[in-house]
Amino acid sequence: MRSKLQQAINILKNGGVIAFPTETVFGLGASLKQPAAIKQIFKIKDRPKNKPLQVLIASVEQAKKLGKLGKKALELAEKGWPGPLTLVVFKTKAVPKLVTGGTNKVGLRLPDHRIALELIKAVGPLVATSANKSGDKAALTAKEVKKNLPGIDLILPGRVRSGAPSKVIDVSKQLKVLRG
Repeated sequence: MRSKLQQAINILKNGGVIAFPTETVFGLGASLKQPAAIKQIFKIKDRPKNKPLQVLIASVEQAKKLGKLGKKALELAEKGWPGPLTLVVFKTKAVPKLVTGGTNKVGLRLPDHRIALELIKAVGPLVATSANKSGDKAALTAKEVKKNLPGIDLILPGRVRSGAPSKVIDVSKQLKVLRG
């Protein structure tokens, strides 16, 4: 697994797209620093460009560089991170509009999965979404990803824990649950 992980890190650093397990579902990811790879995620998923992607981070400090975390966001992060919680906040200039569907907000999540965290720590924040065609059920195994999503540079093996997507809460103005 160590060599597969190193291969995934190299692919991400060089502008590739990978699929990897998280505690929720299999994710499809690219480095935040690789705009061409981010565009490839939209293509692989058949995802509309105006539908935002989330950014996976490895720490609250990383989150603060990408989003404007107010008091409520920090309280929720303290309780829900690492874990299946995506916080939608106003973005900083470090997040391209390509990621946010043209909006001024970004969804940030600190996953609770060893593989995902190792990738983020090695590469930096990852632009991510569930590994499935837009509108389809999220993949729970590497086999499902391989069957349904051609064009991925590497699919890491591994297990997801819950099979349920993360809870999404918009804390940019008032608290609003977007997905419970």
